[in-house]
Amino acid sequence: MTTLMERGTTEITRMPQRSRVTEWVLGILGAVTAGVGVWMYYVPTDWFLGGLAEGWYLGAFVGAGLLLAAAFGLFARRILQEDRVWTIQSVMATGLAVLALAGAVVFGLVWIL
Repeated sequence: MTTLMERGTTEITRMPQRSRVTEWVLGILGAVTAGVGVWMYYVPTDWFLGGLAEGWYLGAFVGAGLLLAAAFGLFARRILQEDRVWTIQSVMATGLAVLALAGAVVFGLVWIL
């Protein structure tokens, strides 16, 4: 009888819910940066900040790619930690992070060369 009373109960401990603010902020900043890059690509040189349009749009695309890769990577990590298995959400977020990083690398190489 004492062994039954002394045997502890097992509890499932869940990780605390992490804030999604960082992912959203990085994602929104990445989208805004990409929008500014598109604007700089299409803006005529006589418009406001038109003189920056020659090379700055490539830098904006590199920055947007890095910010979006970080946002999607954090999202994929959070989903994987919560579910503890590879779900379609974590696979898609990882794929989007890899694509965003690949885009940043391509625009960076074009910018350098």
